[in-house]
Amino acid sequence: MTSPNPGTTQSIAIIGAGPRGTSVLERLGAALHQADGLVPLDVHLIDDSQHGSGEVWRTDQAGELCMNTLAGAVTMFTEPGSTVSAPVRRGPTLYEWIQLLRGENPDDAGIDPDVARVFRRHRPAPAVAVAFADELRATRPESNPSRRLYGAYLRWFLDVTRRRLPPEVTLHHHRSRAVALNASTDGTDEITLADGSVIRAGATVLAPGWQLSVPDDAEQLTAADDTAWIRPGNPADQRLDRIEPGDTVLVRGLGMGFFDAMILLTAGRGGRFVDDPAVRSGLRYVPSGGEPRIVAASGRGYPLFPKSEYHSLPPRMPHTRLRAVVRELSGSDSPIDFDRQVWSAVARDAHEAYHRALHRIHPDLTVDPADLAELIDDTPVADLPRVLAALVPGVPVFDPVAEADPLAARGITGPLSPGEFTAAVADGLAADIAHAAAGRDSAWKEGMWSVASARKTVSVLGANGRYTPDSRRGRYAWMMALGRMAGSGPPAFRTRELLTLVDAGVVSFLGARPTVAVAEGGFRMHSPTTDRAVTGRVLLDARLPAPDVRTTADPLMRDLLQRGRIRVFRLSDGSTTPSPEVDPVTQRVVTADGAADPRLHLIGIPTHAQMPDTTISPMPGTDATLLQTTDAAAVHALAAVSGRA
Repeated sequence: MTSPNPGTTQSIAIIGAGPRGTSVLERLGAALHQADGLVPLDVHLIDDSQHGSGEVWRTDQAGELCMNTLAGAVTMFTEPGSTVSAPVRRGPTLYEWIQLLRGENPDDAGIDPDVARVFRRHRPAPAVAVAFADELRATRPESNPSRRLYGAYLRWFLDVTRRRLPPEVTLHHHRSRAVALNASTDGTDEITLADGSVIRAGATVLAPGWQLSVPDDAEQLTAADDTAWIRPGNPADQRLDRIEPGDTVLVRGLGMGFFDAMILLTAGRGGRFVDDPAVRSGLRYVPSGGEPRIVAASGRGYPLFPKSEYHSLPPRMPHTRLRAVVRELSGSDSPIDFDRQVWSAVARDAHEAYHRALHRIHPDLTVDPADLAELIDDTPVADLPRVLAALVPGVPVFDPVAEADPLAARGITGPLSPGEFTAAVADGLAADIAHAAAGRDSAWKEGMWSVASARKTVSVLGANGRYTPDSRRGRYAWMMALGRMAGSGPPAFRTRELLTLVDAGVVSFLGARPTVAVAEGGFRMHSPTTDRAVTGRVLLDARLPAPDVRTTADPLMRDLLQRGRIRVFRLSDGSTTPSPEVDPVTQRVVTADGAADPRLHLIGIPTHAQMPDTTISPMPGTDATLLQTTDAAAVHALAAVSGRA
């Protein structure tokens, strides 16, 4: 970095000190190490949560909460071949860090010497290995580590980053929330913190992570007295202590927030899951007496599918047709009709994956997939389940489209009483667990994983609003929701625990499309699936909708939008999306007048509608989108403060 004003101190602010904000700091350090003519630089890291881990991964949360990602599938370091501007700086993946913490020999563990050298030069405090000793011993590459263990890795990553900064950099930690950001006449920004302090920055990077929106029915649900509405939020922060033993708690949502709340209200209160091979879940629940009665419902009425137990990292699907489509469409910037140009490739790849697995498992009963390829390509997608099923009589029909309605796909149709409905869902969970336990020997799982694992390729292809608005709102949104259902569910052990709690009478299900109203003594939840209503003292919102800047609860983002410092990203037909617009090359926000802001950058989850694939953590061996965006923001922020932007 070269400054036009030698001897002056420049400043950059990073708002958000979780994985993305820390990565921005690491990319700043990497860029500075290849620069010449360095001048003093102040970097302000701002977050009221734990720096390094951020709110979601902080190390003081309950140990029952686990990652939904595998230990061997996470890193925070750039990898060789990454398309980043600042130098690639390798380091251990989460699992390699765990291996080195356990004292394993790098050569025996297959860890690259350069990677192991980073660990040796920046050893974690001995207390880390002591605090996580039991978990470290048990962790495998395919394990789901606790969130607090990942938080410890992230805090170590911040420590490595801090120690690698050039001596010209002074890092300032601010344990407070940024509440206002105002442009000054001198070309800098004044950032006001909740503690009253003010920071002046020549460039700012917003790395806020997941931001909550105000629920549509917030006013209605807070209007009554003597009720207990637990609003959507990070399960580690939700006020579950307001739920008393024996309470009937109504839960909206059957995604990951539900599974987190479920475990915190049972095992988190002293209940125990004991191995019992005589029962269908393989577990028996021993209650503590502190449990409530959980009644759950959701839009689909059915929990997310459990992940497969591969006893390794998940397989990479070939996606032959989808990759050919991407090659064909990547050379142009013309609009893409997702339904017509992309979905058919995703669907055909899924059918082929199903039949390849089926042939591997039952070669004497099925047709060689090589003989099916032409038929799969020539048959209309909507007819594939029927046509292919006719070739393998007696084998279940594979229809990924039908799985978008998991109740109907499992034959769970009304009218059913709540008890009958709960029993039917429990039978479905038992079948899901069997599929998950089979791993690659479940043809159904192989086909659904083909759809789920196509999401990154599909979303990146349509980045920056390239899908036609109608197909984006239609088949694309539908496919991404199906992929989440099939691929973003809990580890299989969580579904086993859920089935155990259902069989123990702790959890029951009410149905799909629930409505909630304030009632005497609490809340009333109704579902048309069972046409019944249940009343409970507590309503727990386990839903976590994607961030929406138009309804955000964050005062800083709301103020920036209202004052025109940011604007929403619009599709080609003028319709708005939930995300602020950014310049995709530099990550600078786009202001109300359509210009890229000279010094304010935004990265990560809030940009999901324009810049997809920034929600998940970086995966080893990939050119992670998240690290591309943190690198772009860091490099441009340096250019902005040096006068070279």
